[in-house]
Amino acid sequence: MAEPSGVCLSSKKSKKAGSKTKKQKTRKRSRCRRNCFCLFIYRTLKKVRAELGISRRAMGVINCLLNDILERIAEEATHLARYTSHSTITSRTLQTAVRLMLPGEIGKLAVSEATKVVTRYKSRK
Repeated sequence: MAEPSGVCLSSKKSKKAGSKTKKQKTRKRSRCRRNCFCLFIYRTLKKVRAELGISRRAMGVINCLLNDILERIAEEATHLARYTSHSTITSRTLQTAVRLMLPGEIGKLAVSEATKVVTRYKSRK
């Protein structure tokens, strides 16, 4: 299966087909921003096992898994915010969504690790 190039093409066209300004001619195409956790996966792998490597295909699978989990947690947090008639997703809503989406011990571990990270971030500022 061919992968998309990741290049965003502008749907706006100039008024006249042949006339382009200098600024439009020199402008480069910008890449679409996609959620890619590859760098973080690699760093975490090296912290855990420095001698191990990871293939491109395995990296893609783990990246898709993380994107899927992130999307599901965000969707569940949105449902919880609507259910409680709030217009903002708070940290408490996200914690509840993580506990609902991740089963048992892994949910508790995720919440405790996230709490540690947020505390460390707030103490640095």
